Amino acid sequence: MNYEDALSFINKTGKFGSKLGLLNIENLMHELGDPQDSLNFVHIAGTNGKGSTALFISEILRKSGLTVGLYTSPFIYEFNERIKVNGENIPDDDFARIMDKVVLAIEKMTEKGMEHPTEFEIITASAFLYFYEKKCDVVVLEVGLGGRFDATNIIKTPVLSVITKIGIDHNEFLGNTIEKIAFEKCGIIKKGVPVISCPEQREGAVSVIKDIAKKNESPLVIPKTDTLEIKKCDISGSTFIYKDMEITLKQIGYYQIFNAITAIESALYLSQNGYAISKEDIKDALKTAVWQGRMEIISDKPTVIIDGSHNADGIDAFIKTAKEVFGTKKPICIFSMLKDKDYDYALSRLSEVTDTLILTEIGSPRKETVDNLFKKAEGRFLNIYKEAKNEDAVKLALSLENDTDAVVAIGSLYMLSSIKDAVLKNK
Repeated sequence: MNYEDALSFINKTGKFGSKLGLLNIENLMHELGDPQDSLNFVHIAGTNGKGSTALFISEILRKSGLTVGLYTSPFIYEFNERIKVNGENIPDDDFARIMDKVVLAIEKMTEKGMEHPTEFEIITASAFLYFYEKKCDVVVLEVGLGGRFDATNIIKTPVLSVITKIGIDHNEFLGNTIEKIAFEKCGIIKKGVPVISCPEQREGAVSVIKDIAKKNESPLVIPKTDTLEIKKCDISGSTFIYKDMEITLKQIGYYQIFNAITAIESALYLSQNGYAISKEDIKDALKTAVWQGRMEIISDKPTVIIDGSHNADGIDAFIKTAKEVFGTKKPICIFSMLKDKDYDYALSRLSEVTDTLILTEIGSPRKETVDNLFKKAEGRFLNIYKEAKNEDAVKLALSLENDTDAVVAIGSLYMLSSIKDAVLKNK
């Protein structure tokens, strides 16, 4: 098959739904020869900050001279960005070739009466096989959903487990309390494998992390930030001092400092356990690392930022950052979310940083309509506009923008690609 055929096959597997459990992925990987058993992993779970933390860790490892795989989800601009080796997306031809092998394995499974794998299981299997073929020294592996029954949790003994900030999201799958969600996320913690936690955790999450780490006899590091010195945090990035290292981040946002600290602690552990990582590697890698879709500047003149904050913790982090970055200035906001997300809360917080809101829709069956979004937004903003099409929303935002304004598109990750395309087309 070619690349388009491979994507078509994956898209059609959506009918098999999203299932938590490891039997399918175990059967699929066994048909492929279990290549994941020959790889070293840094396994990352959490609610917010997984992607940024995974990128930071992978860039540090790459800077130290290793061949590094990176597996993340969802994609923002193109499918291939979910599977990277040394910062490069998997090439179309390689993905098609890998998918030929995966499809053959699936056919063998179904002939034996086994259940057909889901979309995420198929993509995960493809990633494992590609990383094996590329002889990756380390794979930084981001969990898709939860942790305990996520397809990525088929791996046996990672070199390190990392837990980013845990919040309330995907309640229908993971539970409706921070403790229940933390329990699912901490399912990636393996016997005797060290754990690094984000320093900014709720008390309920911390108690679960400590308990599960103790039961697994896994050394746990929760970074202390009492000596953290933040020298700058603005639209150009941030500078801070942590453990006698002055770190410069290109990535915007106060919360990214804590993601970076999680990555730094992960690198320091690895440097003490067989990986030749220097403090210069850490500083150099973090200086240039940028995670797409999180306070990402896609245009300088005019200033346009996209941010995929789609749950309460993400919105809270955005509001804090917006207040730091914009001060008394109020950006124009383009906003949309999926109907199963808490957009009422998001809109209530957005009213703290903007007077002008442009509501739009996402190209997904799970989209919320601009009319329903308007019902929750009405009365909270001085100016509210409805433009269902993303390009129309961008055109309106750019027409309202002046030299003192910025435009921020915030909400679902699924609209960011079309927003970026529209900005580049119309600015």
